[in-house]
Amino acid sequence: MIQDTDKLIIAEYHEGFAAGIAKMWNLSRDSWGGDTSVMTEEQVKTKEANNGNITLYLALDGEEVVGYCGLSEYKEDGGSLYIPLLNVRPDYHGRKIGKMLVLKALQKTIELGWPRLDLYTWPGNVKAVPLYKKCGFFWEDRDDTTHLMNFIPAVHQTPLLKPILEKLDWYSSSLRDIDVKPDGIKENGFTFYEYKWQSGEASARVRFERTGRGISLIETNDYLIELSMDNHEVIENAVQNFKLKLVNKTGNPASFKAEGNNQGRVEAIFEHDLTAESDAVFAGQFIVHEGEEPSVWKTHPSLDVKVWVNGEECELRLGLLPKQPAKITGASKVNLSYLNQESELEMEVENNLEEDAVFHLSLPECDLVELEKQEYRIQLRNKERKLLKVPFIVKKYGFYQPEMSISALTQNGEELSFTCRPVGIPLKSFGQKFGGESKDYWHICNGICQINIRKLDYKITAGRNDSVNQPFSFFVPKLGKPYSTEFSKAKPREAEWFTDDTAITFKLVFKSEAFPGILAALYTSLYGEGLVKIWSELTNEGSKRYENLFLSQPLYHEMQNPYFPLENEVIEFSNVKELGFMEISAESITGNWFFDNHNGEPIGFCWPNSAKSNPDGWQFYYQQETGCLEPGQQVVLAPCYLSIGAFRTWEEMQQFAGVTAEPEKIVKNEKTLVINRGNPVLKDQETAEFTLKTHRSSYLNGTIDVYLNEDKKLSAAFSQEQELKEYRANFPIEGIKPLSLVKAEIKLDSGKTHANDLLLMPRGAIRIVTEKQSGKTVYSMDNGIISLKAAPDFYPGLFSLSYKENEWLDSSFPEPVAKGWWNPWAGGMKTIPSQMSVFSLLKEKSSAEFINVKDSYDNEWSVLAIHTKVAQHSIWRGLEYTQYFALLPGVPILAYWVKVIDAGGKYLFNEKWITDIFISGSSLKDLTLTISDKGAESAYQAGVEEQSFVNIDGSHISSSCSSEKMYVIKSKDAELLGAYMNKEAFEVISERSAAPLAKPGFVVFDERSFEGRTLNNLHYLEFR
Repeated sequence: MIQDTDKLIIAEYHEGFAAGIAKMWNLSRDSWGGDTSVMTEEQVKTKEANNGNITLYLALDGEEVVGYCGLSEYKEDGGSLYIPLLNVRPDYHGRKIGKMLVLKALQKTIELGWPRLDLYTWPGNVKAVPLYKKCGFFWEDRDDTTHLMNFIPAVHQTPLLKPILEKLDWYSSSLRDIDVKPDGIKENGFTFYEYKWQSGEASARVRFERTGRGISLIETNDYLIELSMDNHEVIENAVQNFKLKLVNKTGNPASFKAEGNNQGRVEAIFEHDLTAESDAVFAGQFIVHEGEEPSVWKTHPSLDVKVWVNGEECELRLGLLPKQPAKITGASKVNLSYLNQESELEMEVENNLEEDAVFHLSLPECDLVELEKQEYRIQLRNKERKLLKVPFIVKKYGFYQPEMSISALTQNGEELSFTCRPVGIPLKSFGQKFGGESKDYWHICNGICQINIRKLDYKITAGRNDSVNQPFSFFVPKLGKPYSTEFSKAKPREAEWFTDDTAITFKLVFKSEAFPGILAALYTSLYGEGLVKIWSELTNEGSKRYENLFLSQPLYHEMQNPYFPLENEVIEFSNVKELGFMEISAESITGNWFFDNHNGEPIGFCWPNSAKSNPDGWQFYYQQETGCLEPGQQVVLAPCYLSIGAFRTWEEMQQFAGVTAEPEKIVKNEKTLVINRGNPVLKDQETAEFTLKTHRSSYLNGTIDVYLNEDKKLSAAFSQEQELKEYRANFPIEGIKPLSLVKAEIKLDSGKTHANDLLLMPRGAIRIVTEKQSGKTVYSMDNGIISLKAAPDFYPGLFSLSYKENEWLDSSFPEPVAKGWWNPWAGGMKTIPSQMSVFSLLKEKSSAEFINVKDSYDNEWSVLAIHTKVAQHSIWRGLEYTQYFALLPGVPILAYWVKVIDAGGKYLFNEKWITDIFISGSSLKDLTLTISDKGAESAYQAGVEEQSFVNIDGSHISSSCSSEKMYVIKSKDAELLGAYMNKEAFEVISERSAAPLAKPGFVVFDERSFEGRTLNNLHYLEFR
């Protein structure tokens, strides 16, 4: 089908357009951050054959494909279609092609009878927001994603609104204000989205409630009907009140009928049938039965009322947030348990009631544990959360999930009782196999290894610990073709686990609606060695014969040092510059495995030789065929395997996948050089001590030469006859600089090694100033060569960091702005907890002060401390933490770290501290990131293309406008030190576990070029 639209036409996809689509993507890189990967015609054909779109609309200018808009079923939630990808070629921007494509997808949604159309974008894409909003989309106010919903299809499908839509054009008659910010009218905890239309005398107003995704209010020239209640949050099993309001504007009697449309957990007692001449308000009651706490990703349980006005029907709906009187979650920090030893369960207890209450928690006896006590009493103010510690002794291995009896006594004397199973923790040990269930996951355990199956969408993660956050994950398979995402949001027919002699297996069974009669059983087995086996079994229970079905297994992996078999060679990729699946061509993969060293926790994966593999964007998937599937027939598909430490090298993984490989020995650094007993800061001394130590079983045999800033200070020799495991001596330090480099040339037997370190010599004093700039209170600290500035009223972080008067931070001071992918953006340097955005951070209160702090070697540092108290954020409410920025006099080093003052009852395990530093130059193109990558030095210019780096430890940043260089040294506890650059920004990112006291990271300035890992001796410095 082709539709003419002026000079451009909109066409539906077929394979003949594949080359044109590839060209479009390759010409659109600048619109997507400057990605340099190349798309081919064959890649497009494969991608479009397997993506599961209902349809794909293309904008054509003659033979040129200039626009792209997919339309598929929304996999995260029911009742909606979805635009997975929308693009207009940059040279065609401004010609309203995006509007044409979106409206085409919207019209198709209406034609197909779906009530809603969803899409996602990135926070900084503010230029597209007016287009989306004019086309009927509302921007959901969320931290975790930028999600937009369009309810125009539901408006068209509501019989009561059809007469007014004959008088109004929903697009041209709209009176909606278009603001580039999240939408929503907030009342009583609800968020409402409102359409308004006016055309001549005809007008209409329709409100949709965010979580129920349904209409709550309709107003026309003739009527107003509204469903309302006092609170979005409701307590389970408690009677709740609601109101239905009717306003008859016609002056004539109107037939009115309403009844509760009970479904799911919500039961409403409500029925009215009358003739109304004017206004009427009807009261009703309902209860919400016990069930799972709803997810922000899905439609919530809702109060539904069907209404007929003069026989014309509409359904009013209010989504609800059902809660128990208290929210209780818990976990244990211990991965392995030991019989008859003490352990501890930590539980977050949060009062969900609207008033203060005393909660009594009773834990039952259990053969798995011996509790120190079974009864606990905790007093909580309204919405307050506290951390409760429950000590116990392990008596038996298994999954401990107590059914707790809880009573809440409110201030007015009312007592509420309920039971819950909020806590599920594995008591694991070697050789022990068992399964269990927590609030959000199913778990199976075998020895130290654990698999987690998320109930929300059946995402599977596996690891050698109990964290649900792992670098590798499987998503629920898709059945096709065309591929359906139905299993990601369906309720399984079965969910169970069972064991045999070697493994524990989890089984999920789904009944397909897209392919009637097909029953899909999905199996996941965990072996104690850390091997995961995944396979599927398809049964045709229907009467239809299927010539050939396909099963697509998608997965995701955060690769850090990957190996891939490409073009009959094994290719090792950088452990510095991030590799995405989109950068690998499917045609080049010549093996059925890949491997990743991943910070010493190796991960390997292999898939069946008979399957077809394909990287697709940020995912990787393999596709299997069933062949003919007759009624009553069953087929078991070949398995894939995930190794979580079961295989330690790529050679072992390759061999397991069925390929014989020659193992290669990888030698680790076996030598250690320690200067000044590990303290990089010198005091009043004339010499510095060094220690050379080997970790081999042999003795030291060779020579060492020690240099200070290229001047030789000492030479020494040692032999096997001395039987030395450790050699210690002193060298003079005259002529030392504030930051001096120590180099040692070590010859041991036939090998030669260069070791590097540093020494610091403080000189002078620190100057601190508090002053007003641009209406903000600015705190400044200067150690003679480094100056830093912060303004907590603007942003809880540094907005300026200069070395010898050259500025190195990119900041929007004095006000946040929208920039690139970010909105709002303030730049500078800050640390925040995971699951919190800058948008939310700026809502909180911060303050600053100057203090002195001593490090682990009693060196005193001058510190700017920035305190932040979180009062509004739903996840981190009650958190108080401090960022520290520390200097020594005259030394070109900034130390920074974080300390928690009060966790607000929050359980920090599984959370992270995220530090970002936005780097500035006269222009971005003046900046260069220089990295040591596999023994070679590589330089990457900023401001040219989109690039992402996952390991920049040892790198430095330089500017063409000055001679100095910036070295960013990751903290000892850092899980990631990476960088991201595109044409608008240059960001350095550090992630570490959200411990109460984080290890320090460092920023170092120097005119010399040297290996950044030389500065790792700074890790010996820690702060109290």
